[in-house]
Amino acid sequence: MIGQPPRFALSAPVFRFRALAALAGRATLGGDREIDLACFQLGRLCAGFLPPYGMGREVLAERISQTRQWVSALAIPTGVRAVAFGIFGALNGFDRARAALAFADLVKAAAAQLDEASRSELDALIRELASSAAAAHSQHTAQQLQSS
Repeated sequence: MIGQPPRFALSAPVFRFRALAALAGRATLGGDREIDLACFQLGRLCAGFLPPYGMGREVLAERISQTRQWVSALAIPTGVRAVAFGIFGALNGFDRARAALAFADLVKAAAAQLDEASRSELDALIRELASSAAAAHSQHTAQQLQSS
């Protein structure tokens, strides 16, 4: 077939947080850039928690520990830092619904540093976290009913 890639061709990778990375690159050195970078890194961490990646507990725990240390070293306001640490708690508990709520709080706390495109990327992540949590809950409930 003309115009279609060969069946053995690799698909082009998709960079999930393109607008957020560009925003961080344009931001002035200091607090604004560090808040954008924190949102970027925490977004990547949460995205790794979702399919198709679905990091296991051990890998996720290691990445949480490393990211926690990195966020601790950033020059960001206390309110943003506290919200970021709420995301770590949700991920440690392997709780996607709680992670969605905590990430929504981060987006609100960082609203002044985010542009529309970045917020859109992060809002899409929040929706995915929430919907995957609902799907996992439904699947768990169905398994319990089948066991009964």
